[in-house]
Amino acid sequence: MNEKVLGILPARGGSKGIVGKNLHELAGKPLLAWAGEALLNAKSLSKCICSTDSEEIAICAKQLGLEVPFIRPENLSGDTAKIVDVILHALNFFSDLGFDFSHVALVQATSPTVNSEDIDAAVEIAIREDADTVFSGYKATSSHPSLMYSLEPNHQVSWLLKEGFHEKRRQEFKDIFIRSGLIYVIKTEVLFQKKSIYGDKLHSYEIEENRAITIDEEQDLEWAEFLFKNYE
Repeated sequence: MNEKVLGILPARGGSKGIVGKNLHELAGKPLLAWAGEALLNAKSLSKCICSTDSEEIAICAKQLGLEVPFIRPENLSGDTAKIVDVILHALNFFSDLGFDFSHVALVQATSPTVNSEDIDAAVEIAIREDADTVFSGYKATSSHPSLMYSLEPNHQVSWLLKEGFHEKRRQEFKDIFIRSGLIYVIKTEVLFQKKSIYGDKLHSYEIEENRAITIDEEQDLEWAEFLFKNYE
């Protein structure tokens, strides 16, 4: 197998929802350690790095065993910085050193339930299916779109799905999945050509709904702490 996969964990120093979020403790570890350890334990990755603008985060990432080959430039460190530009910056950095990768495996500190098995499974799908992008998702149950509607100003209902699904029993609903941010595996050529993490040929890796956690606010941390202590 000639594929070379760059594992990347982006982690900014700034955060509006939770100050110092990526270093905030969750179940006895800095938040970024959960996703960072998943990268390090994955068998399918050629290199594992943290892309950060913070010296403090860089120290933590290096202590975990991640490489921190650069400090991210200021123009890629603000709230408006796009993740694809962060990834391309890393790829260009390594390309200038003579290292090229076929795929990128992206995990995020805000998704602490990701594990090495998730990463290896998503990489395997990407290579086996020649997918442009593989991303994680979970089966919609109580959040099924067949139950969803919007309201007009006069409280008139407009169903999200128009084919009469709302009249069916739940058992008759077609399986629908909701994208999560647990893991993305993207072809490098797609990143450069489309300037997007999404190519045309998309595949998904299914996870359990209770692992679709994104840490944005304090209550997300509290919920994750509860799950980590009580879920086996």
